[in-house]
Formats: sequence, structure tokens, C-alpha cells
Amino acid sequence: MQHWVYAGALALAVWWAYAGQSSCVLIAEARLGRGLSQLRAVKLEAALTLALEVTGRYHVVPVLVRDSVVVVLQQRGDTPTAQAVARQLGCGAVCFALAECFVHLLRVELAFRWAPEFTRESRGVGYALVRYARHDTRELLYDPALLEATQRALAVALGDSGLYLGQEPPLRIVPAALMAVGSIAYEEAPELPPWQLFARKVVTSYEAVLEAIDTARHHPCYVVCDIDTRDSIYARAGFFEPENYNPPTPQELALLAQMEVQYFLAGWLRRVPEGARLRLELYRLRWSGGTVVPELVDAREASIAEDSSQVLRRTVRQLTGQLLWQSP
Repeated sequence: MQHWVYAGALALAVWWAYAGQSSCVLIAEARLGRGLSQLRAVKLEAALTLALEVTGRYHVVPVLVRDSVVVVLQQRGDTPTAQAVARQLGCGAVCFALAECFVHLLRVELAFRWAPEFTRESRGVGYALVRYARHDTRELLYDPALLEATQRALAVALGDSGLYLGQEPPLRIVPAALMAVGSIAYEEAPELPPWQLFARKVVTSYEAVLEAIDTARHHPCYVVCDIDTRDSIYARAGFFEPENYNPPTPQELALLAQMEVQYFLAGWLRRVPEGARLRLELYRLRWSGGTVVPELVDAREASIAEDSSQVLRRTVRQLTGQLLWQSP
């Protein structure tokens, strides 16, 4: 106990020596919600600490300093609330963090309460996709996605989309909207000679959707649901076998919007005498009176002259790139 007291006193002394050099933030709570029961909350706290300190604008109160002040307040007979600890340390803000995960989609929500009264609040939400797993056990590695989502949430909460533009990759992160890729509706023409693209539509439409997802995920301003996450969103309402060759239903759009998906990419493949015509469309999903309304943002079209799944995938890649990188 005596050793801990000395350590706490030393930590406080060090803190006072440099605390005034930047805005100080007290992490009052770092909580893990659904889908992350296998992790410890210290993972989220570490991600938030790095996300704050790498900006050069904020300094996080060390755990030992925070706990030392809690002891001091308790010895005085005061209730060691987050606000009381923050005031004692001269902090500019108190932060609360929550992380959740659904399949491979990780969500972080931050709430800041600002001095002097700690009543003014700003919030931010950030997303990232869990992309990595251990080679031997296939156990998912959440740390990179946790940091990425936390950075996005912090940039939104602080109202600064360029917060990390001065950093080197992978820390150069900007706020990103959540996107899902839906179906590519196949429109056949029985009067025309059959094409294998349409005869094998279960496979070729699936390949086309995967190509659109793989292209879109490289855009820095979108976090794109992988197909496992998208299908699991549908499965929550009993849609266990989504058909990638049929138009999206209003129920599917509502399920996506309920998961905070903001943008939706879909389209159609139509058989024509010259071959086929592919159109991809980017929508913004908006709630209106309890109904999800897809608002068209932009669309791109191209002809396909060859009955080839490779040509279809290449065309999907081109149109997706045009939609996301060239649209106004």
C-alpha cells in the first residue's frame, strides 16, 4: 500500500510538470458492448489514448494519476465523479467511449463533455472493418479496426475532418460514411441468344457484387460492409439467402438503414442485341416517416460486348471507381 502511495505521488508530480502543455482529457469510461466480450476494455482505452495523443493537441490523463486523484478525493470525503477528478487535474474534457462489433463491422461512439462545467457535449461515431486474423487460429484481430474507428469517431466529435491528414498511413484517417453494396438485377431477353452470364446468374452476380465491394473498400471516405456482414444484417430479419441478381427490396434497405448504413450501391445488367448493358447506381438512404427512401446520388453505365464473367467484373470495377472517385 505504501509503495502504491509513493508511486501515485510520483505520478502526480510528473503530471503537474507537463499537464499544461496541451489540452488534457480524462477518459472516464471505455466500455465494450455487443460482439466484443472476448476483449478487455483496456484495448479501447489504449486506442483512444493513441488517437488523442497522436494529434499533438491533446494529452490523456494516465491511469495511475487518475486513480491517485480518486484516492485523494475519497480521503477528503468527496465523491470521486469523473467531473470532480477532471476539475482536480485541470482537464479540458471528459471522454466516454463505447465500442461494439457486428460480424466484421466495428463501431465506436465517443462523447466529450467540456470544461468548465462539463455540460457542453459533442459526440462522434466511427466505423471500421475487421480485416485481419491470426494465421494459425483464424482468431480475428480487432486492434487495427478499433484504432481506425476511434480516429474517425474522434474527428467527428471534434468537428475536424482533417484531424489526421498530417499523419503517415495507416494513421492518416478521415471520417467515413457506412456503405453497403446490394444486388445487380439481371434483366434477360428471351428473344436473344442465351448468354452464360445470365444462365449462371447466381454465380456471376455474386462475383460482380464482390468486385464492387473490393473496389469500393479502397475509398478513404467510405467504410464498406463485406458480404458476410451485409448478409448477416439481412438474416436478422429472416432473409437468409439474399439473391444478388434481383432488385433490392424495401425491407432490405430498411434493415441496412437501421444499422446506420448511409450509402447503397446497386444496379442492373440488361441483355441487349449488342450484348449487355451494365448500370451501377449510388444512393443515399434517408428515413422519411418510418420509410427508407433511396435518393439517387449518381449513376454510370457501360456496354459489355463479350459473354465473359471476367469482362463483367472488370466493367463493375471501372463503373464503381467512376461512381466513387469521379462523382461530384
